[in-house]
Amino acid sequence: MKLIVGLGNPGDGYKFTRHNAGFLVLDELARESGIKFKSNKRFKALTGEGEIKGEKAFLAMPQTFMNLSGSSVRSMLHWLKISPADVFVVVDDIALPFGSIRIRPKGSSGGHKGLNSIIDAISSQEFPRMRIGILGRKNVRDLSGYVLDRFTKAEQKKLPDIIGAASNACVCWIEEGVDAAMNQYNNAAI
Repeated sequence: MKLIVGLGNPGDGYKFTRHNAGFLVLDELARESGIKFKSNKRFKALTGEGEIKGEKAFLAMPQTFMNLSGSSVRSMLHWLKISPADVFVVVDDIALPFGSIRIRPKGSSGGHKGLNSIIDAISSQEFPRMRIGILGRKNVRDLSGYVLDRFTKAEQKKLPDIIGAASNACVCWIEEGVDAAMNQYNNAAI
């Protein structure tokens, strides 16, 4: 069983904001895989189950708001009886150029509050993650405002290719592992 978690904020007001890149990727992955999301009160998340490349997959979008994602992920890990190495977390990253993908097998939160919440909740940094670059301009003074703002029209035109590549990276992680996903998708020109 593999767990893929996309991070974002719940509600229509946040739907197409930069901070919800993780949700956008999970929506695309679910669509391509024929997996339907439903509200799951046990995990405070939208969840869906199915098979991807012959592997059982559990997809989740915590509805706890970004900074509290860890409690949702912790409860899923315990219920599914899987280790952190079987979790793949998809997040936005303001430190990366718009559209870039960076996959790592483990590591610190890098200042991302959603990742920090998960690390605190499961007491481990030993889980793979994919960061989607959202930095579309050089000078951002209000980081919080920027990540909660919607993508520009120019960014929206490129978004389907970026989200598609990130969804494919999730499938690659399931089928071939984190090293293959890193080799194929890190710094890929999109």
